[in-house]
Amino acid sequence: MNNFESVSDFKEAIKEIHVLIDNANISIDDNLQYRTFNKSSIVLLCGKFESFLESFLEEFSYYILNNFSNKNLDSFIKEHLIEVLIHELENKKNNLSKREEVLMKFVKILGEQEVLCNDFEINAKFNYGKHGQNEVTRLLKKFGFNDFADSEENKVFYAKFNSLNNIRNNILHQDSTPSLTHQDVTNYLMAVENFVDNLFEVAKEVIVEMKNNYCQHTPMVIGG
Repeated sequence: MNNFESVSDFKEAIKEIHVLIDNANISIDDNLQYRTFNKSSIVLLCGKFESFLESFLEEFSYYILNNFSNKNLDSFIKEHLIEVLIHELENKKNNLSKREEVLMKFVKILGEQEVLCNDFEINAKFNYGKHGQNEVTRLLKKFGFNDFADSEENKVFYAKFNSLNNIRNNILHQDSTPSLTHQDVTNYLMAVENFVDNLFEVAKEVIVEMKNNYCQHTPMVIGG
């Protein structure tokens, strides 16, 4: 898989932030406009990044579940699917028909027959009210990006990202006006873009590795 729509959509979405940065640059002499453009850029960047990460992990999972059977799924995605099923079973335990549907999915993913699990639900959402580094790493690790989440390179990103979110929180919850320059905003944007590009490359490597592992085994007929 050489392309993710979520990556393309993110690249398109941040054009709005470039517009705000450009307008800030030409409004340096107007303090109100300058600060407004910079503050808006920060809030918008955080929102677009969170939206991207959720969409990206959903798209990544969709591809995996439509191309690899229950016998070929890596443990990370299988464990995540089971966790979602456990939560779903708890919510539907008093409805006999719906409970049976969930139990049959347990049979499907854990059974002997090789099948696709492309009708399974995943959960790639940020926990409500949580935005920082811990929430990003939690989501990444849920979908198997453990090494990437803990990489030395990303420690630099997390420092930037935590700073970015602190500024966003102060703007939204305290109506503060931070001392930001448009170059500061540009630096935050570059850090986020670099993270997105690196995650995309790692995801492609994961898919290639899964394909290689799949090809090493004798293909089986996959049922519905």
